Amino acid sequence: MTRSLIELFNKSGIETSKVMKFLSEKKGGVENLDFSNQDVRNVIRDIRRRVFDSGDTECGLLLLRELQENSFGNFFYRVDVDDKNRVWGLMWVDPRSINAYKNFGDVVTFDSTYRTNRYCMSFIPITGINHHYQNILYGFALVRDETEASYKWVLRTWLEAVDNKPRRTIITDQDIALGNAIAEVMPMPQTKHTYCTWHIRSKFPDKLSYLYTNYPEFKTEFNACVYKSLTPTEFEGRWEQLVEKYDLEDHAWLNDMYAIRTQWIGAYTKQHFSAGMTTTSRSESTKFFFDEYVQSSTGLKEFIENSQKALETQYLKDVKADYDSEQLERRLVLHSSLQMHASEIYTKEMFKRFQKELMKSYPAGELQKKISSDGFHVQKN
Repeated sequence: MTRSLIELFNKSGIETSKVMKFLSEKKGGVENLDFSNQDVRNVIRDIRRRVFDSGDTECGLLLLRELQENSFGNFFYRVDVDDKNRVWGLMWVDPRSINAYKNFGDVVTFDSTYRTNRYCMSFIPITGINHHYQNILYGFALVRDETEASYKWVLRTWLEAVDNKPRRTIITDQDIALGNAIAEVMPMPQTKHTYCTWHIRSKFPDKLSYLYTNYPEFKTEFNACVYKSLTPTEFEGRWEQLVEKYDLEDHAWLNDMYAIRTQWIGAYTKQHFSAGMTTTSRSESTKFFFDEYVQSSTGLKEFIENSQKALETQYLKDVKADYDSEQLERRLVLHSSLQMHASEIYTKEMFKRFQKELMKSYPAGELQKKISSDGFHVQKN
């Protein structure tokens, strides 16, 4: 019965830790379980091995070889197998992704929480943004497990695909195995590893519930410390005041968060280029994007075909945005040489973002005078 539940949860894409939590609650506590977290992982591993013995795997690999041949060898893929010659890891990178990475790959997000139900494997889309602030795909990987060894293989194989050129910043969730892999394969200072701030923020209500409930002012003070500190010195000063005021010296979770402060607090991370990204939301939206192309019954061959369709859809959006930036007019709020120059060199989307920041730089009263006296000016490319 327990094994059947584990297989059902895994088929639904539920993480191992959540499976253990559910089963332990059902049994009245983890001490009442007659199996360990490793036993659950072994069951999942057996499922994945059975599935990858199927003939569909060979069809998928034949498709990858065909894609490589049709691109005159520019389409990249690698397959890793176990000691029984069964697929353990798979990565493929389209030439368009390689080219996009050369132009826009300063920052990438890496998220391994997406699972393909039929294969019970972790699907890892490596993503970023382009000059239109659109999602862009830099590669795909499927791995049988979420171990440090698997992540090292993915990172090294992906770097091989992009001419061994690591980027400035990589954003992930707080997966320990993934963090260890990045530290070895993409160490500082060549690559700055930061954590998704959304994942950390989402834990505040749970981890800080006692403080939120008993000290109403704590939330405001804590948010000011985390979000409004402009320098590391300012952040650390505010943090020390909070620790002392609310007697938090022994708060385990806050101590853990402080230990990794350079990887998620803006006062530290803003010192490294991030293209405006602080979360893995780009990966999250990519996963929703893939939900249109991948269902629970999708086989490997169809999965690869649909990933290419998704990439094509993304590429066409990029082409349209290129056209719009070349042909459509810019709407100028102020008549200034700086804004005029920006309208000539930025894409349409990036110019909108620049203009918003420019307007924020003026005091409110002065901005209204500028707009009323100068009016709205239109500059055509």
